[in-house]
Amino acid sequence: MAFDGREQDAIIELMHGKYAAIVAIETEWGIRFSEGDMRARIEHFHDAVRALTSGEASMYEKHSRLSVEHLAYDLSCLRQIREKPIGHINRTTDKSLSTALVKQHEAGAGIAKLPPQGVRAELVQFYREYTVFFAALFAPVADRNFKARTGEVDASVADIGLIEEVLKKLIAGALNPEQALHELNHVERDDLRERIQIVLARKKLTAAEKHEALAMIKSIEQGMAKEKKAIDQAHLNYTTGQLAVYEDAKDLIKRMAAGGLNLAGKFLQNAVQAAQSRGRGL
Repeated sequence: MAFDGREQDAIIELMHGKYAAIVAIETEWGIRFSEGDMRARIEHFHDAVRALTSGEASMYEKHSRLSVEHLAYDLSCLRQIREKPIGHINRTTDKSLSTALVKQHEAGAGIAKLPPQGVRAELVQFYREYTVFFAALFAPVADRNFKARTGEVDASVADIGLIEEVLKKLIAGALNPEQALHELNHVERDDLRERIQIVLARKKLTAAEKHEALAMIKSIEQGMAKEKKAIDQAHLNYTTGQLAVYEDAKDLIKRMAAGGLNLAGKFLQNAVQAAQSRGRGL
C-alpha cells in the first residue's frame, strides 16, 4: 500500500531530520539496538518508517513490520530510551533495555567510550520528539492491523464453530460423511475446510478418528483465542504507551505552530485528541 497524505508527509520529514541527528551521534559512539546488530540503534525504529513510506510492508498481516505487536514493542523501547539513552536491548531479559553500551568490536578488543552527559542529554531530546512523531504516525497503522486481524480471528472462530457442529452431528450419527462434507462447503476459511475434508474423505472413518478430528479443531480454537488475546494486549500496550508519550506533546505542538509547521502540528494535534478519546474508553 503506497503512503500518501500531506500532513503525514510533514511529520515524516520531521522524523527524517531527527533520525539524521540521532544516527550521527549513535554512529560516532557505537550505540546499537542489540548485540549483533551493527547498525546505529535508530535504524531499527526508522525501518518502520521506511516500511510505511515504501509500501513494501502490509498493514494487515500478522508478521508484517507494521504489525501492532511490532509497533507496540517499538514504542515501548522508544519510551525507555529517555531513561537509558545509551542502552541496548537485552534479549535475555524480555527484550528490556540494558544499561550497558554495546561493544563496537569483538570481545577483547575494548569497550566503546561512553559519551559525555551533554551528548546523552541531546540524544534524549532528539528521541523524545522522534517518539512523539512515531506514536502519532503509526497509531492509525496499529489500529488497522489490529482491526483486520481480530476480524480474521473472529471469522475463523465462526468457521470453527460450524466445523464443530458438523463433527458432533457426524459422531452422533445425525450426518453421514458425505453429508458432512457438503455442510463443510459453508466454511469460509480454506485451510480449515480442507484439513477436515481430507479426514472425512476417507472411505472408512472410525469413531476414534472422528473424535480426533474434533479434538484437532478444539486445539485450533484454543490457538485462535490465544492469538486474539495477544493482539488485544499489543493494541492496549500501544494505546496506553501513546497516551504516556503525548504528555510531552503539548509544548511540542506549540513550538511547531510557532515555527510555521502547521501541517505537522495539525496532524500531531489530531492524533493527540484521538488518543485521548480512545483512552477515556479504556
